[in-house]
Amino acid sequence: MKRLEPLGRALASYGLAALAVPAFATQGTFPHGYGVKAEGMGGASIALPQDAVAGANNPAGMVHVGSRFDLGGAFLKVDNGAWFGGTRHDGAEDKSLYIIPQLGYNRMLDGTQSVGVSVVGNGVGTDQGSDVGPMSEPKSELQQMVSTVSYARKLNDAHSVGVGLVLGYQRLRIQGPAGLGLPQGRDDSFGYGLSLGWQGQLTPELTLGATWSSKVYMGRMDKFAGLLPERGDLDIPAHYGLGAAWKHGATTVAADVLRIEWSDVASLGNPGVAIAAGAPGADNGPGFGWQDQTVWRIGVAHALSDTLTLRAGYSHGTQVLDSRSTFLGILAPAANRKHWTLGATLAVTPAMALSLAYARSPKETVRGDGPGPNAGTDLYMGQHWLSASLAIRF
Repeated sequence: MKRLEPLGRALASYGLAALAVPAFATQGTFPHGYGVKAEGMGGASIALPQDAVAGANNPAGMVHVGSRFDLGGAFLKVDNGAWFGGTRHDGAEDKSLYIIPQLGYNRMLDGTQSVGVSVVGNGVGTDQGSDVGPMSEPKSELQQMVSTVSYARKLNDAHSVGVGLVLGYQRLRIQGPAGLGLPQGRDDSFGYGLSLGWQGQLTPELTLGATWSSKVYMGRMDKFAGLLPERGDLDIPAHYGLGAAWKHGATTVAADVLRIEWSDVASLGNPGVAIAAGAPGADNGPGFGWQDQTVWRIGVAHALSDTLTLRAGYSHGTQVLDSRSTFLGILAPAANRKHWTLGATLAVTPAMALSLAYARSPKETVRGDGPGPNAGTDLYMGQHWLSASLAIRF
């Protein structure tokens, strides 16, 4: 881990803007998609690379996007909070608008190989303006910058593969648990993982893709050794998926299925308070009770002309939150799981384009029915997401 810290710190500086503000997720700690074009299509991207952020979705796709630079960002307005003991606590009372940058760079080495880097943000959190039970004005901000350094290669005219070194940096701030006699404050850590991908064009119209990303093994955060399981360990979960893209004339339809293994990260997947077998900080201590999630994504794009493309999409994930373990979810009320999206790209010049995407995640509520304080804790989340990017091809 220590050997990777200089490289991790270099990438942290490269993407420092992504850590200036929290990145609030729409599916667990993940956003509904990476890359503004994919965001406009419900996140569908595994078989449809469209920009240099594609390495975060499937590293095999980078060899198909050409030499380019993409810089973008999203404005995220959240409506989250909790009902505790019959009283509503607004998790967006002090702040409801956030900015989430993203960027990608890809360089073709020749006609069959490329190297690139895709930098994206993950995270989750809330900002209560009042005491919630024994927690004093609970707040949380988990900010993660994930950089995928990729190499992709065409095996032949139809198939390509890719590999990515995934480098992560995270910063966690928690306030409120001191009322329970537990640690609070701020800490950070670095980590690393691996991603693999394949893309194949089976017919002139049909492309398939597959991707797998290992767990990103993050260093322990000593500040939270007495709060988070495994003495302050908080990894980024492994995930894998399949995708398909069908193009006919000016219209493209893409669909993905993605599986995220939240339960394999003890801090996220361990049962909550009054259920966990161990004490806070122990390997079997209380976590957020998050369940593994399957996400279905579908999107459509239609080129109205050589310069204007319109997009729409929808994604639907299974519920991450376990109704038996909702109390700690006051710090991360990730209850929403549906997203309706729209998007567009305007080619300003042959080498430059602007893209926009909007996503609406309707507010959903998970009602707690577990033992202890979980029974009186209901969590809710809804979001508006507006993103834009500039693409430069060279």
